[in-house]
Amino acid sequence: MASPVASDEEYLSPPEDLPEPPAPRARAPDPGIKAAPAFEATLSDQAVLEGQDVSMSVRVRGEPKPIIYWLRNRQPVKYGRRHRAVEEEDGGAFTLRIAAAEITDSGYYVCKAINEYGTRQCEAKLEVRGGMR
Repeated sequence: MASPVASDEEYLSPPEDLPEPPAPRARAPDPGIKAAPAFEATLSDQAVLEGQDVSMSVRVRGEPKPIIYWLRNRQPVKYGRRHRAVEEEDGGAFTLRIAAAEITDSGYYVCKAINEYGTRQCEAKLEVRGGMR
């Protein structure tokens, strides 16, 4: 007795009916991609009155993450009670805060960003004016 099926092909699923393999999951950024520091936001000149608080902020990107140095008149800023360097939690934003600015804080400030692929810097002038007495 002959089978009504002419070939086995009728029982094979066509390729489009096969389940798709799972899509690859999003991967972490390629560790092979490296970049020198680049400023997305730079320092701006400021003039303040003696006793005012000052914030000087930048936004920097780079891979690996750059190390940030702050200088005043080409000398490293000495951190302490009035001078603080802060890295914002969102990453990439760095701020130099000066509490109760004094005339001696006046000068040219440089933010220097360094990683193994390069160095970039930006600068701004801070002028602290004596208040009325």
